[in-house]
Amino acid sequence: MKKIALILCVMIFMSLGLAACADNNGNNTGNTDNNTGTNGTGTNGTGTNGTGTNGTGTNGNGTGTNGTGTNGNGTGTNGGNGAAGAGTLQGSAQGYGGEVTVTVTVDGDDIVSVEAVGEKETQGVGSKAIEELPDKIEDADSTDVEGVSGATVTSNAIKEAVDKALKDK
Repeated sequence: MKKIALILCVMIFMSLGLAACADNNGNNTGNTDNNTGTNGTGTNGTGTNGTGTNGTGTNGNGTGTNGTGTNGNGTGTNGGNGAAGAGTLQGSAQGYGGEVTVTVTVDGDDIVSVEAVGEKETQGVGSKAIEELPDKIEDADSTDVEGVSGATVTSNAIKEAVDKALKDK
């Protein structure tokens, strides 16, 4: 019965990592290796059980991966920045006859649609820019387009208003 009790005590000490070992001179030395993982110390937190941290992107759409450390000290990698979602933006700028206002619909970095309103712009010239230029901007996915001939001020106002709207996203 004493043998069984002794064996059980030795097994308990071994499983807790408290067993001592002898060096070459016969002196007992304790185990000083105390690697700590995310699960705590001892058997659950050492070696391959230690895991890294999750990284997330700035907009919450990028997701990092778990890193695993050999001593419980692994670190995860950060996720990339998530793309901005779809939305509707507004901007305005001074046209030839008054304020020109645009409504820009975007999906991420893509310009989906542009609507311009400039009620005080010159009929026939400025109004032509109000009708035509938004389609050019949509097709080019940029304000780097040629304005409507004869309506330079209104064309520039539309492009400036779109740029202001996109800057605010």
